[in-house]
Amino acid sequence: MRDTPYATEIKTAKDENCQRIERIFVKEFQREEIRFSWWPNGAMAVRPLDLPEDELLVLMRLAIQKGVFSSTFLKELHGAIYDEKRAVPLT
Repeated sequence: MRDTPYATEIKTAKDENCQRIERIFVKEFQREEIRFSWWPNGAMAVRPLDLPEDELLVLMRLAIQKGVFSSTFLKELHGAIYDEKRAVPLT
């Protein structure tokens, strides 16, 4: 796990394209955060991670399997998806 002056990596899910979802501890704010990033050539890109939905879903599933997201977050996400399905028909 990486430890920099900015943050300490807690858990990471990464795919073969160097795209990641990470749980990090941000030292300045003394809190855990989720970071979406990509690391071409081993260095974090300064641009945000942009993915098509199908690739994002694969990376999100990997992050769930690796424990990047808390169980509380996953329960809230499930609720948000369920509520969204009831409120707006999916097309």
